[in-house]
Formats: sequence, structure tokens, C-alpha cells
Amino acid sequence: MLHQTAEQTSKRWLFIQYWGPVLLYCCIIVYVSSLSYPSQNLPSFFSSLSDKLVHGVEYGILGILLYRALRHTTQISQSIGVAIFCAAAFGISDELHQWYVPHRHADIWDVIADTSGATFFVLIWVFIMKK
Repeated sequence: MLHQTAEQTSKRWLFIQYWGPVLLYCCIIVYVSSLSYPSQNLPSFFSSLSDKLVHGVEYGILGILLYRALRHTTQISQSIGVAIFCAAAFGISDELHQWYVPHRHADIWDVIADTSGATFFVLIWVFIMKK
């Protein structure tokens, strides 16, 4: 029988605590991207907003979650840049995924909005956390 040390348990909990929300949030993004008509499944509030604004906020939140996870669970010194890069890469993969979803299409402007939102939100988050 394996015996876990308190340090191993603590590291596992940290991993779940910080990467769990990232994984859950990414699953939500993929689910909504898989819908042929997402506006029919989302609250009407979202349809009144600019699509690019929604993308920016959506990936801004992902950027913050990635930054927090990287900052608290890795030794990566450039966690700001890595978080933004990962959010942008996920945005690209999401657009490629949408290319194959009926009634959806890939849009480079969505990727730009995703990357801009991730950059803005992560930088604001870091600024607020340092105060």
C-alpha cells in the first residue's frame, strides 16, 4: 500500500485547486463552441453584446485562470507571457474546431479578440494583485 506524505497531498490539492478551474472553463468553452447556434442556448444578455467583446472577456478570464495556475503550481518565471500564449493558442484551436461545426466558421478577428482580452485581463490582474 502506498503512503502519501503531507507534501504530496498538498501538491495534489494545489494542482486540483488551480488547474481544475482551468480545465472546467476550457470544457465550457469547447462545449459552447460545439453548438451550431450558441445564441439559442445562452442567456439573451449575451446576444446584445458585441461578439468581439464576449470573446475578449471569455479569454481574459481564461488568461487569469492560466496565470494563477502557472504562478502557484510551476516554477515558470514568465508566467504572464506563458498564460497569454496558452490562452491565444487555445483560442486558435477553438476557431479551428468551429471550422468543423455546422453553421459556425473560423474568424481571425475572434483570435485577435481572444488574445487581446487575455493580454488585457492578465496584465490588469497582475497589477491589481501587486497593489
